[in-house]
Amino acid sequence: MRRRSAPSSVTALILAGAVLGSACGGGIGPSGRSARATAEDDHACIVQGSVKPDVAWSSLHNPILEYPDAAVKDQALVWAGGAWHMVFSYVTNNTPIAGDEHWGIASSRSADLRHWSPPVPWSEQPGGMASPDIVRSPSGSFVSTYDSPPGEDGPTQAKLYYRTSSDLVHWSAPHALAPTLHPSTAVRMIDPALVWTGDGLVLAYKVGATAQSQAFEIAWSRSGSLSGPWKLIGRPDIKLYNDTVENFELLRVKGRWRLVATSNALDQPWIFSLAGPPTSPSSWLHWVGGHELEVPSETWNTGAGLSSVDYEHANSAFLCQNTSDGYEYLTYAGSQELRQFGGWGHAEIGIARSKDLTHWMVPPN
Repeated sequence: MRRRSAPSSVTALILAGAVLGSACGGGIGPSGRSARATAEDDHACIVQGSVKPDVAWSSLHNPILEYPDAAVKDQALVWAGGAWHMVFSYVTNNTPIAGDEHWGIASSRSADLRHWSPPVPWSEQPGGMASPDIVRSPSGSFVSTYDSPPGEDGPTQAKLYYRTSSDLVHWSAPHALAPTLHPSTAVRMIDPALVWTGDGLVLAYKVGATAQSQAFEIAWSRSGSLSGPWKLIGRPDIKLYNDTVENFELLRVKGRWRLVATSNALDQPWIFSLAGPPTSPSSWLHWVGGHELEVPSETWNTGAGLSSVDYEHANSAFLCQNTSDGYEYLTYAGSQELRQFGGWGHAEIGIARSKDLTHWMVPPN
């Protein structure tokens, strides 16, 4: 979940770090047989062994996912079993108090990125849920990490959780993720992402609330288990617009491990490359070659004023690689305003594509 923050003085970016991966029980591959993920494909958008999808780009229209009575953002996208599976924050006004918003997580399926099944909300969790990410365990099962409860009101701040699935449709009960890292209920932890490195399991997340100093942290489970024990490795020294980053995704693109993250100020998507060997936990603190993913503006995701303050341009970006046409696809959230749904705006999901991670185009329709 992304908390809007007004931009401070803009500075050049330096370095960054983040993570993803997984570890959990066996799963079933898209062809119905057991699938084994590796450190390189555990966050691949196209599940290993799948027939790569053909994207009918000329028939797409932004936003690709929208609902008249709900805002959607923080999406993760996976192609498996002949269908696209999108998991996302699902924000509605379905609350007993007029004007309040309810945060949950829901999923939807599509064969063509145009026609989506009705949203299927996850089973409820006290206080709500937000900001899902999806990775795979070595046995092929899927792990979705997220935070709960959303927001910053009240004495109990968000903590990290995960659920597991063999089919991206049916999800387990929630499990606490790394609860010993910051056990105080007053410490807020959001946007968890994992990576199985070959030398344990690495966790990235953001700690702190808007009124405090927020930071990007890396932790490590040497055992490779989601249950830990977890050790704090440190804070990557990235600075964007004199602020930190959030909404982490890590994946291997064009032969290198990459971090996709959203700037905490202005809510813009950036990408970085891992500087050191992935098997060293401390390497996940050091990133190089960062640049903004400059998504073209369209009517549905622009407005007067500043992005993240008055509207949302390309928040919570998620990169999908290894498609049949050689393009990298980026999904992201946008809205023309930030007044509806408790001030978060009526967010919708759009898509852009690129072959060089620098020049991006949106659908022609």
